[in-house]
Amino acid sequence: MFNESEYQTVWMIYLAAAACCWLVWTQLTRWIGWWFVREPLWLVMAVILFTPSRVEPFEPWLAPAAIGWALDMLLDTGEHAPKLLGDLALAMALAALAYIGFVCLRLAWRYWRSAADRSAA
Repeated sequence: MFNESEYQTVWMIYLAAAACCWLVWTQLTRWIGWWFVREPLWLVMAVILFTPSRVEPFEPWLAPAAIGWALDMLLDTGEHAPKLLGDLALAMALAALAYIGFVCLRLAWRYWRSAADRSAA
């Protein structure tokens, strides 16, 4: 397989490529005028690109979960597909909860700012 140095190098290359893909995705979806549609699309793509998962249960190596799932389906092995989809679903649920909290804070901040502007005028 890989030694530790090669493994880290491959991950750095993958993370750089995934970051570039995510930036392209943000530019492709920038035309969407509604932030409550555009930003969840950004979140979904970030989870798909950046969620790692163990492919072999007793090995220390990680792989991108979406790529592992795609290879499982493409090569018709399917033995790790449920675990990889479970990891993606867990990451998606946690990211969605964090995003909903962020949206609530944003809306509260806008309400507080508009109330402060009304009282000052």
